[in-house]
Amino acid sequence: MGMSGEESMDRAFNQAAGNLVWPMLTRTNYQEWSSHIQCNLEGMYLWDAVESDKPERRRDRLALGAMLRGVPQEMHSMLLNKKSVKEAWEAIKTMCLGEDRVKEVNAQKLLGEFESISFKPGETIDDFAIRITKLATDLKGLGETSVDDSRVVRKFLRVVPSRYNQVVVAIEMFSDLKTLTIEELVGRHRAAEERFEPTVEQVTEKTAKLLLTEEEWAAKHKSRADPDSSSGSGSKGRGRYVKKDRSRARAGGEGRDSGTKLTSMGTPRQKGRCHKCNIYGHFAKECKTKPQGEERQEAAHHANADQEGALLVA
Repeated sequence: MGMSGEESMDRAFNQAAGNLVWPMLTRTNYQEWSSHIQCNLEGMYLWDAVESDKPERRRDRLALGAMLRGVPQEMHSMLLNKKSVKEAWEAIKTMCLGEDRVKEVNAQKLLGEFESISFKPGETIDDFAIRITKLATDLKGLGETSVDDSRVVRKFLRVVPSRYNQVVVAIEMFSDLKTLTIEELVGRHRAAEERFEPTVEQVTEKTAKLLLTEEEWAAKHKSRADPDSSSGSGSKGRGRYVKKDRSRARAGGEGRDSGTKLTSMGTPRQKGRCHKCNIYGHFAKECKTKPQGEERQEAAHHANADQEGALLVA
């Protein structure tokens, strides 16, 4: 017994729907999700049911059933209560993008991000291309038609790093920026990036040299800062001489402060013999010993003074 036309269509529909990838809707991926779902419905010849005001009931339900594959389970009851797949599609769009005023606010915010976008440190051409194209896609989803491919290409060329200046000049001189696609632009810059990018061996070699240079510099800086702690017998010898020179200089400073004359070795110089007291260690002009005649006169004077005092007491 053969299958009817409707049964064969249902079988083909289920087979096609099972072979396609249906991304799950989240709070932040509506633009990518809607583009993917539209592509799937167009491939199954069901997208006209979403755009039509009065689609065939069977096609309307098939389109809605296919769309439910890409939304969370909690949204199924809400979408199934809609009269048509078009209403369900608009409900999802309103939930994710908001009303017209909210969309305008979000569009202005994304426009500001688009105008201020620039390459991050170390960012590759592919990574930046993904960021800027996502911004352009989000703006188109919000109804902002001013950010077309030509504007994206010009923005890309304005913010590209300086090392690609020659590539930018060549593109601006020999390419039509109105028809140049972002894919072609990225491809040309990627080719230049691969030539500029150092190999793994070069990066490893430069890193090893850098570490070795830092170690050598640290050792040299340490030896300059503390010469006594230098390694090697020669360094130790120099350290002893430096210490001896420091002690001599210290002794010399003390001798100069006290008025004592020092020899070339830094030791105090011995003075001569005193001609008054015949004692070594000072000179006659520095001698504090009085001559013998003066000592006798002073002793006689003290004796007379003692006798006169005794008579007065008597």
